[in-house]
Amino acid sequence: MLARTSILRSRRFVLSRYANLTYGLRTNATSSLKKLQNLDPSTYDFIKHELGNDVKATEALPFDKIRHSETFGQLVVSERLKEYKQLNEDQSDKHVRIQEDDFEDEISPYRNPDGSLKQGDNSEEARLHPLTLEGRVDRNVTVLPTEIAKVINKNILSTSRPDKLRERAANIFKSLSSDQILLAPESALDCDAHIASLFLQNYSHAHHVLLELQKRVGKDKFNPQSVLDIGHGPATGMVALNEIMGNEWVPEEKDVYVVGRSNYEMKKRAKIILSRQLNENLVEYEVPDENEDIEGNKNEGVSPEEDVLEKEKPEVDDYVGPVDASKIQIKTKLRDSLPVSKRYDLIMVNQALLTREYSFSRDIDTNIHMILKLLKPNGHLVLVERGNALGFETIARARQVMIRPESYQNERGKIPRPYIKGSSLKPQKLKKEDQLIDDNDIKYEEELFKQLEDEDFEDEDLEFTEDEKIAAQFKEESLLDFEKEINSKYGEVKEEDLKFEYEGGDEYEVVPLDFEEPPLSQSTLNADSVDYHISIIAPCSHHGKCPLQLGDPKYYKISSHKHRFNFCSFNKTVERPKYTMELKKGRRLATKWDKTAEDGFGLDNLLRNSLKKLGGTGRPGSNNTETGSFSYLIAQRSPNDVESIKNIEYERSHNSSTDIDEQDPKNWPRIISHPGKVKKNVKLTVSAPSGKIEIWQIPKSLGKQVYHDARKLARGDLWPSPLGKKGVIVKNSLSDEKKEKLEAILKTQKKSFLKEQRKKDWKKVTTADSTYFDDDIVTMADSIASSLEMTKKYKQQGKKAKFDVDLKKYEGK
Repeated sequence: MLARTSILRSRRFVLSRYANLTYGLRTNATSSLKKLQNLDPSTYDFIKHELGNDVKATEALPFDKIRHSETFGQLVVSERLKEYKQLNEDQSDKHVRIQEDDFEDEISPYRNPDGSLKQGDNSEEARLHPLTLEGRVDRNVTVLPTEIAKVINKNILSTSRPDKLRERAANIFKSLSSDQILLAPESALDCDAHIASLFLQNYSHAHHVLLELQKRVGKDKFNPQSVLDIGHGPATGMVALNEIMGNEWVPEEKDVYVVGRSNYEMKKRAKIILSRQLNENLVEYEVPDENEDIEGNKNEGVSPEEDVLEKEKPEVDDYVGPVDASKIQIKTKLRDSLPVSKRYDLIMVNQALLTREYSFSRDIDTNIHMILKLLKPNGHLVLVERGNALGFETIARARQVMIRPESYQNERGKIPRPYIKGSSLKPQKLKKEDQLIDDNDIKYEEELFKQLEDEDFEDEDLEFTEDEKIAAQFKEESLLDFEKEINSKYGEVKEEDLKFEYEGGDEYEVVPLDFEEPPLSQSTLNADSVDYHISIIAPCSHHGKCPLQLGDPKYYKISSHKHRFNFCSFNKTVERPKYTMELKKGRRLATKWDKTAEDGFGLDNLLRNSLKKLGGTGRPGSNNTETGSFSYLIAQRSPNDVESIKNIEYERSHNSSTDIDEQDPKNWPRIISHPGKVKKNVKLTVSAPSGKIEIWQIPKSLGKQVYHDARKLARGDLWPSPLGKKGVIVKNSLSDEKKEKLEAILKTQKKSFLKEQRKKDWKKVTTADSTYFDDDIVTMADSIASSLEMTKKYKQQGKKAKFDVDLKKYEGK
């Protein structure tokens, strides 16, 4: 036992000396090397016993290995770690040296030799398949131009009181959340609140849709020369189009129709905003060079001190206050109504198709017919609505009116559909005897009669079997016997007996039966031809009935329904400028509104400390962006020349289920929800060319590139059909039986809602909060007057009474 203890002590002593030795080697290599040379070889006997008998006394130990041609300086490495090529040292002590001769320049397969990307705007897009990149929509964060943001902040919103502006903006958001309809602003304060709250997102939506139209048509081909913008805002679509087309875009005609009878204030603000774009002020840059020389001569005699003073003067952009819009000259013409005789290459409609929810289909049908009359052949129509249920149903109804999918249920593909109401050639139909007819009706009946005769002649030339010939001969003999029997009783029929009363005179022209009309030339069309055809470019990949359309937005208000109704909408992120951040600092716009509260916001039920915390910074989550949803539609009118119309009719007459061209991007499916990413598989919910909502499976087995592209997709992109799919799941649409059940549920819910509403109104009349009378009498009167001025009855009676003073002019001042 004592011997074993002494052995352990000796081992500890040797290990301690060994540890001190390695530490000395690590800290001071030169001194440790001298100590190592003076040591007795017998000192290594214990180490030899631990490492094995293979190590000889004359061999160098592991820590004697040199590094980078150095004589010493590396730590001990055991044989086991050496096998796995792992160094027993800190990462900070490692130094990798690369010889310049061994280094070879490797060029990325996604870049050109000069370093530029082969495709796309960034490295992510460069790694995509060219077809995937073609179906990809714009994902950049939309940025409002700095000059426009400045003029809105300094020259438009600065003229109104911030508290009044926030209050009116909150009312706009509250009405949109409840009624979902955007009303035309009337007063100056309403216009300022509309621009402060809605202009930014509306601009981003219009900018996104116009970029997609430019991509589908072709950047080189997209150059509209006559443009019309329709909306409640300050020419939102025209501002977005000017930014896309560039500073040198000068079309022949640019018109903006601001919806509303009292649109004077909004037109002033539209003029101010448009004046900040260069392509609206090209007249200023057409001044001859002589003026520049005159100004240069004037500045020659200016002293350096005067020059410094001029530089210190405030610039025009720093001006804060109102602007006289009557002195501003822009190229765009601001209209009070729609034109009658003009035609446009591009028409943009921004949330202006529906004004009253109770007249849902009637308003949309009337407005879309008025707009389509103004569209030129080969022109484009862009519709943009809010991304809610009502906005989607509005877009779906306009689409239904234009292409009438219920009349072409068996048709496949995206063949342009006839729009009969806008066509100058109306298809002829057989009229009844008591209806009025014209020359076109008579001509159509003659052509139809000729076609029937030709069909009879073709039937006579057909070959018959022996039994059919015997039956026909027997029928003919029986008719001859019947004719002989009639002639024997009443006598033979003469030629004069066959004439009508009006025949035989000179005022009538008798046409023989063997008369043949000349064949139709290339410059003429058939009687049922139409010269107005419409096709849908985006977002639909088919011309069938929309599988998500319910036909009425009232179904979305059913709270107790079993099915969750989805609708087609897309998102767009936009950067917040300074004026938006300043607007949304208030507690009204930072609170989650309580619709059941008396004020509609729920601020009365919150404590004072809570209200201070809800002040907000205008940047929720420290982000300077916001996201809005929208629904849209891009339609195109086909050319109306004879050759184009005949090609459309030929395609329709030879249409089949296999005629869909998968190489054409207009037939690719649209992704309508965020892709589901699972292990080695991607699920895409798409609006398929078949006219159904389908779930496509894109597994990794289709290929590395296809799987990579599928994982990079987002809602709104097109999935290229040539890249393929593995499996398809077809979703069922809402049947007529379910709609009838929903109609019954809606009626029951409406009755209960009206009953609860009557109870709330009666409670407000009979009860009142005592704190309501604690305020100052002036404050209470001001609040009552403000609520009274907002009512419709007050505005109507004020117009009838013809007040001398218009109180709307003093709102927010």
